[in-house]
Amino acid sequence: MESNGIIGIVTDPGSGLTPHRARSQNVHLLALDRPLDEQYRNLLEHYDRLISLHGSINLCPMYDAASAAAESLGERVQVIDTQLGSAGLGAAALRAAELVNRGAGEAEVIEEVQRLASIGHLFLLTRDLDHLVENYMLPGALGRLGKTFGHWVLIGIEQGQMQAPRPVRSRKVPAAVARRLKQHFGNERLRVRVGVGDLPPSLSQELKETLAHSLRLEAGVLSPMDATARTRVGNQSLAVFAYPV
Repeated sequence: MESNGIIGIVTDPGSGLTPHRARSQNVHLLALDRPLDEQYRNLLEHYDRLISLHGSINLCPMYDAASAAAESLGERVQVIDTQLGSAGLGAAALRAAELVNRGAGEAEVIEEVQRLASIGHLFLLTRDLDHLVENYMLPGALGRLGKTFGHWVLIGIEQGQMQAPRPVRSRKVPAAVARRLKQHFGNERLRVRVGVGDLPPSLSQELKETLAHSLRLEAGVLSPMDATARTRVGNQSLAVFAYPV
């Protein structure tokens, strides 16, 4: 494998990674309450180069701020728009750190992140329909109709852009997640990461069991949904990202 010196992987809170999870995998989380250029400089005392991974510029504003902060540091900091967000960004950061820990160089790591964005699948489910209407992500009439029938909506994200929402009945949410992934990937072996909002533990458990039963999983992780995603789609939501091994 190629080498570019000691490489550090950086991402932002929109990844949904907890500080403990990030530290355990050698991923550095940027703090929102401190200057980004200062944080980069501090990390460069320990690394030769940094790869800073961020959500799609259509989903999260951190990319522009990170790019501006890295300008004065030349090529030592590569700021990447992953075209992902939430669970997808977290998965990309963990995968990048996995490769670095194996000795991969900068080009190989960035190529793998781009591969995840290309072949992975990211989507959201939410029952906070009023929230979507207020954010102009769902027509008012559709929001009212969905609430009347107890629907959630499923929103796919392709190349950083949100797709048209589709209704999902409340009791069908775990099955809808598994079906969506099965249709997209077939019987491929998958890594799945799910960001979970303020939902009943019983729903999280049912989702976990349904995915384990329906898919060929190498790994499956349910973790709290990040605040950035919650501001977009509401607290009663799921963010799902999967990619083939």
